[in-house]
Amino acid sequence: MSNYNADVIVVGAGPAGSTAAYFLARAGVDVLLVEKNHFPRDKACGDSVAPGAVEVLERMGLLDWVEQQGYVRQTGLFLSSPNLTSVRIFPTRTARLPAYLIPRLELDERLAQQAVSAGARLLEGTLVERLARMGPNEVRLFARRAGQMLELTCRLVLAADGPHQSFTRSLGMVFSPPDAVAVRRYYEGVEGEPGLLELHWEKSVLPAYGFIFHMGNGRANVGTGMFARDFHRLKPNLHELLDRFANNNPYARKSLQNARPLGRATGMPFRDDAERIHPVADNVLLVGEAAGVGHPMSGEGIGSAMRSAELAAQTALDALQQGDVSARGLSDYARRFHAEFDAWHQSALLARSLLTYPSAVNMAIRAAARRHEVATLLHDILLGLVSPAEMLKPGVALQVLLAGTVL
Repeated sequence: MSNYNADVIVVGAGPAGSTAAYFLARAGVDVLLVEKNHFPRDKACGDSVAPGAVEVLERMGLLDWVEQQGYVRQTGLFLSSPNLTSVRIFPTRTARLPAYLIPRLELDERLAQQAVSAGARLLEGTLVERLARMGPNEVRLFARRAGQMLELTCRLVLAADGPHQSFTRSLGMVFSPPDAVAVRRYYEGVEGEPGLLELHWEKSVLPAYGFIFHMGNGRANVGTGMFARDFHRLKPNLHELLDRFANNNPYARKSLQNARPLGRATGMPFRDDAERIHPVADNVLLVGEAAGVGHPMSGEGIGSAMRSAELAAQTALDALQQGDVSARGLSDYARRFHAEFDAWHQSALLARSLLTYPSAVNMAIRAAARRHEVATLLHDILLGLVSPAEMLKPGVALQVLLAGTVL
C-alpha cells in the first residue's frame, strides 16, 4: 500500500478540479490532483467554452494557447422552434472576450498541464473511493490505482468529480440525481458556418431538443438533450432520439446530408441544482458540476465550474493560512457560492420550465426573429452573460408576448 501526502487533494481533473489546483499551487500550496482516467481522455460535452470560462483561461495564462491552437470562435446562434420559425443571432458587445469551441479531449488535458506547471502534482488512473477524517487537520482518502490500494492524506479535499460524482455521493453531501441527460456524436463533412451554435426544438423529438455545434474544418458536435423528469417519464432511447433529430429536422438534414459520424455517440448527465446544495463540510469543498453549477438553460457548465473552482481556491487558501479547515472555517465559500449561483439558477429554472411548452418556444423564437433586443437578450442569456431573470421582467415578458404573437 502506497502513501501520498499533500496539503490539499483535488479529486477530479476536469475544468473545475484543474482550475482549483492551478490557483492553489500558484499560491504555494502543496496540491495533489487526482484523476481516475489517464490523459488524454474524452468527456461527452457540447464543447462550448463561454466567455466566462475564457476569462478564467485568461487568468490562468491560457488565452494565447487558445488562439495559437486555432480553436474556432463562436460566431452566433441559430435557433429554430417546433413550427420551424428560425432566427440567426450574432454575438453582442456584452462580452469582453469571445466564446470558443474547444474539444474536451484537448481542453481538459491542457488545464491539467497548466496546474502541473504551477506546481501541482498529478496522479492519473486513480479512483478515489471514500474518505475518513482522522482529526481536525487530517483526512485520509482510500483509492485504487492499477489494482493497488492507495492511501492519500491531506488537510483539505476539493471534490470535483463531475455529474457522476461517485466520490461526492459517498460523502453524503449530494442526494439528488442529475437533472438532465444528453447524447452527442462528432461528425465530419458537415455543412455550415464554423463557430455557429445551432439549437433546434425539433417537434419529432420533443420534449428533447437537438444541437449542432460547428467546430470548424467540416467537423461538428451533434446531439440531443432532455430534462431528467421527461427522460424518466418517457424512457426514450437517446441514441434513437439523436438519429431521429438528424433525419427529421430540416436544418439538421441539410447540415448532415454528406456527413460521416466519427466514433459512437456517448451520453452525458448534467447537474444544475447548485441552489439546493450546501457545498461545505469539515475538510471538504464541492466544486464544479459535482456541486450542480451548470447553466440550467443552455447546459453550458465549463465556465461556471471554473468560476466555482476559483472561489473554492480563494477560500481554501484563507482557511489553510488560518489553520481552520472545519466547516465553519470554510463557510465563506458557501456564502460566495450561493451569492454567485442561486438567483441565477432560480430564474433560469423558471424560464426553462416555460420553454418546455412548444407554444412558448414558438413565441420566444418568433419574438427574437422580430425584435433585435429580444434576440440579443436571448443570446446573452444562453451564453451566460446576462441573468435569465432579465427575460422574466414584466416589460421584457410583454415584449416577447407582443412580438411573438401571430398577427
